Formats: sequence, structure tokens, C-alpha cells
Amino acid sequence: MKGRKQYIVDKSFQLRTIFSVLGIVAVVSLIIIASISSGVVYNNEKINNIYEIEDSIFNLMQAANIDSRVDEDYLKTTSLLMERHESNLATIDQIAQYNRYLLIALVFFVLIQWVILFIMLLRITHRISGPVYVMSSYFREIIEGDIPDIRPLREKDELKSFYALFKELVDTLRKKEKL
Repeated sequence: MKGRKQYIVDKSFQLRTIFSVLGIVAVVSLIIIASISSGVVYNNEKINNIYEIEDSIFNLMQAANIDSRVDEDYLKTTSLLMERHESNLATIDQIAQYNRYLLIALVFFVLIQWVILFIMLLRITHRISGPVYVMSSYFREIIEGDIPDIRPLREKDELKSFYALFKELVDTLRKKEKL
């Protein structure tokens, strides 16, 4: 049997359910993002302080040549210190940049999660609302005095036991009408 294409059949129920779940997920996600963000900002601030301190120490060390002599050992030591200093500063910059990328990735994945959850919840609520919608139209037919021709539910629809009971009711009404 071909499934219907209309996914929102009970707008109130489906959207209320979807946005209730998404609201809870949004609050939890925002708390997680805020916690991680504050940690990233705090750590990046500490990294920035370390960066400035190391840069100051290195500049002071270069300026404070106690003997005022420049020999081969001094040049070699200064060169080694400069290489390590530049390497440390580059590493600090990479860590701070990596933290920013992680934060952006986290926000991106939370947004993707919301979209996926919205689609999943729409499909789940459709599997509930669809049978209710069908039974409601059958109830209208019964109220108008007609006995509806019951079609089976789709394979993944919910409320199958309730629908089976409803079908039994309609079959009983049909038998009584024939008598």
C-alpha cells in the first residue's frame, strides 16, 4: 500500500510534541555549549597570558646580555632560544585556534542534531497521527450513519492494537446492520 505524502496531519499534536522535545534538547545543548564555551574562553585567556609572559621573558633575556659580549656560544644559545620561543608561540596559537574550531564544530553539530531530530520526530508523530486521522474520518462516517470500508494501516504506523479493536467494532456494526 502506498504511504501518504502529507506528514503533518494533526498539526497541534505533532508540532507541540516536536517542539517540546526540541526545546528540551535545545536547553540541554545550550547548557553544554555554554559550559564548554566558558572553558574554552577561560583556557584561551590563560594561553594568551602565557604567550605574553613568554614573549616578555624572551625579549628581556635578549636585552639583558650581562657580559655585553657577543660570542659564538651566546649567538648559538640565543638562536636556540629564539627557535624554541617561536615554536612555543606557534603551538600556543595552534591550540587557541583549535579551541575556536572545536567550538564552531560543536555549534554546527548541535544545529545538525536539531534538524535530524525534527525530521525524526515528524516521522514518529506522523506514525501516530496518521492512524488517529484515519480513525477520526471513519468515526465521522459512522456518525453520519455509514459503515466505512476499513483499510489496513501502513506497516510502520503505531496504535495497531487500538486500530484492530476499532476494526472489530466496525465489523460488529456491519454484522448488526445486516441482521
